[in-house]
Amino acid sequence: MSELKELIAKAKQKKVKAMEELFNQFKPLLKSRANKYSGYGLEYDDLFQQASLIFILSVYDYQEQPPVTFAGYIKKRLEWGLWIYVRKYLKEQIEISYGLKGEKD
Repeated sequence: MSELKELIAKAKQKKVKAMEELFNQFKPLLKSRANKYSGYGLEYDDLFQQASLIFILSVYDYQEQPPVTFAGYIKKRLEWGLWIYVRKYLKEQIEISYGLKGEKD
């Protein structure tokens, strides 16, 4: 079994050290994705925190299914998760700018 597969297996068993090591290996990817989406008006720190949460949840959800690699799976989950997060933020901004949010009868 490869080192990455062992780390994933241990992280899924809620071994903190394994999750930390796995997280640190993928931290540059998380930073780059957070930076990419920060151009939509969201704070980088908020996006990085969201990316971190998506990463941790993705580790628990990951099922090895060739030809999809763990890295490919994580990239796709980050893209979708952050895009949904940004869309929700943009929708709220539009509602606020049009005065649709917070109106009471």
